[in-house]
Amino acid sequence: MTFSELVPNAWGATNWLLPISVMMLVALAVVIWTYTWAQTSGGLKSLMIGMKLAAFLLLAICLLEPMVRYSRPEKGANLMVVMADDSQSLQIKDRGQTQARETQLKQKLTEDSSWLDQLAEDFDVRRYQFDRRLRPVSNFAAYAADQQGSDVLSNVELVSTRFAGRPSAGIVILTDGNATSTSPAELDALDWESLPPIFPVVVGKVRPAKDLGITRLTSTQTNFESAPVTITAELMAHGYQGKRVTVQLLDEENKQIEQKEVKQVEDGRPFAVRFQTRPEKRGVNVYRVKAFADGEDTSNATAESSVEATIVNNERIAVVDRGRGPFRILYVTGRPNWELKFLRRSLQEDEELDLIALVRIAKREAKFTFRGREGQKSNSLFRGFESQDDDTTEQHDEPVFLRLGTDDKDELRGGFPKDAETLFEYDAIVLDDLEATFFTEDQKSLIQQFVSLRGGGLLMLGGQESFGSGQYNKTQIGEMLPVYLDRAVPTASAQYHLSLTREGWLQPWVRIESTEEKEQRRLVSMPDFKTLNVSNSIKPGATVLATVTSADEKEHPALIVQPYGKGRTGALMIGDFWRWQLKSDEDNEDLLKAWRQMLRWSVADVPRRVEVDIQRLNDANRTSTINVRVRDESYKPFDNATIAIEVQTPDGKSIDLSGDPSDSEPGLYVAHFVSSQPGAYRAVVQATGADGSEIEQREAGWVSEPDSEEFQSLEPNREFLETLARRSGGEVVELDQLDRFVSALEHRDVPVTETSSLPWWHRWTIFGIAIGLLVGEWGLRRWKGLP
Repeated sequence: MTFSELVPNAWGATNWLLPISVMMLVALAVVIWTYTWAQTSGGLKSLMIGMKLAAFLLLAICLLEPMVRYSRPEKGANLMVVMADDSQSLQIKDRGQTQARETQLKQKLTEDSSWLDQLAEDFDVRRYQFDRRLRPVSNFAAYAADQQGSDVLSNVELVSTRFAGRPSAGIVILTDGNATSTSPAELDALDWESLPPIFPVVVGKVRPAKDLGITRLTSTQTNFESAPVTITAELMAHGYQGKRVTVQLLDEENKQIEQKEVKQVEDGRPFAVRFQTRPEKRGVNVYRVKAFADGEDTSNATAESSVEATIVNNERIAVVDRGRGPFRILYVTGRPNWELKFLRRSLQEDEELDLIALVRIAKREAKFTFRGREGQKSNSLFRGFESQDDDTTEQHDEPVFLRLGTDDKDELRGGFPKDAETLFEYDAIVLDDLEATFFTEDQKSLIQQFVSLRGGGLLMLGGQESFGSGQYNKTQIGEMLPVYLDRAVPTASAQYHLSLTREGWLQPWVRIESTEEKEQRRLVSMPDFKTLNVSNSIKPGATVLATVTSADEKEHPALIVQPYGKGRTGALMIGDFWRWQLKSDEDNEDLLKAWRQMLRWSVADVPRRVEVDIQRLNDANRTSTINVRVRDESYKPFDNATIAIEVQTPDGKSIDLSGDPSDSEPGLYVAHFVSSQPGAYRAVVQATGADGSEIEQREAGWVSEPDSEEFQSLEPNREFLETLARRSGGEVVELDQLDRFVSALEHRDVPVTETSSLPWWHRWTIFGIAIGLLVGEWGLRRWKGLP
């Protein structure tokens, strides 16, 4: 009974108001006159007068027929949806509890279900069980928490849509709040005004049972040669305070790659373990990270034998794609030099990088300086070779090139490419010791398109005819470089010592050693360089990664990079980088490693003609969308391709799909795949042109881990549940307070109500109070001996 039900808010006999008022005035006068002669204290006299008048007033009010009118939910007119979470996370047993969450919830749904019966008396109750899907049930007798995933938001939205237009009093959700597909963006996207009040019932305590789990696993790739892949495992422990935890990195065949130990873990405090590794093969590589406490290896453990709340979250899978190569890098130089020698040597055993060199060994001569026998037009340098045809042999007014690393005899036969289709076959360009006039205006514009539109990399090395000395100022190539060439000074000779900037220390591909201490020692031991293209003016957006210091303590930029359009450009201002190797021990490969990492940087993130992107959808079916983007030879969207996709499932089976053209983006082909099994998936994508020719084959991979995601957190997500309740106008309910909550529902605002009237004077308590007051007043009079 509420306070509003004790106070009358309607009157049935207001015509008695005047007579009752007169009667009360008379009674007041008589009572006061009676006590005028009483020989007692003033306080006691006032008390007795008040008690008698109060009794008369209560009886007088009853003559007015007071009533209490109140609204309550009309029986059966309002919907009340009850949703029970049956995902596996409810199998957890909380610390200090003898029963799992599943058992506690099932008791509330079956054995101790008086709250459901009471709810059904006033509301039209609809019962559901949910995981990623919503399933109607007539009762909860068969309830079991054995499903994968828990999509609270989607199911709430589905219920709201299903009963749109019907009067709904609310949604009662019995869950631990650990939804596997919830993000702030999804919460904001909900139409909260259309939702009925949500009443989350929290299942579970904030202190879960003893458990060690991997909450998150991420992988990143860099151009650092020794360990280009970093796998980071984030872990959380409960009940292992001060214990030692072992974390292992395993390959796809469960062979151990590396093992690390974490000592003195703290309960409830996240910690991270990082592995750095180099994949042994190109393409998609699968890694597993496993964690267990000292003496509790879970390799052969079962859910029943393990001391942990669950062993599902002790292992996670990471997929790393190293299949972007081989990358083709075009190196163009104005003369044979030492840099080319060490560049080629550095890539001899590198399967990811192919260096194609175009070396000019003779410049073009003016026509009036032709020298040769009478009637001879071809260059004498080629006399004696197999081809003596003047039409195919280099002429005196053409530069003479040496081609190295080409795929066939026709590649670069005419010198530097003159069209986009030919140039765009490469992924990066390296220019060294070559003047700007070597290129035609069309070729300069083509190189600019190569970087800005194709997304390629451009690196200029510090030869004597590079940068300002090569007259690149006010050219399309000079516009892309990260330094201002109009403020550069001629190449200077002195003693320069290399050091890294703060930004350089943060870039893995700039460093050679794996630790800061070793890298510092390496920098100190490096030989001095003697040739530098000096430019102290850096463009906005450019980053200086390394500097050199001269003998007079002047510092100059040495390695500068910047993004440009879809690609990137870099400038190595040192002109004798090869000197590093000549001054080092014979078995020292620091320079070779530096060249490899610098070239890998130049091709990092360079688009290919076929790009594959896997996008996971947060739906009940765990659908993955395979997006395939295809470009033509000029790297424009290609709309006339045929896409064949072969998906390899975790159990070794193959499923064939085809990509359908997208209506939203040119050159985009889309296929959908349901990841029904947990584990790692591979997709081999084959793009074919309209004429049947192969464009490119790519490989991609992804992971489906519904169980691990379900047990990512063992504590109830109260913050999420409180957000649901607050934004929908409901309230959070504890599991053991369900009966009290249901009893109070009749006093909440609901769409359909009925008005009830209760005669106030029919209550025996009213007459009991009046008689009690009169008896009390009589007793006080007798106690004092008053008449």
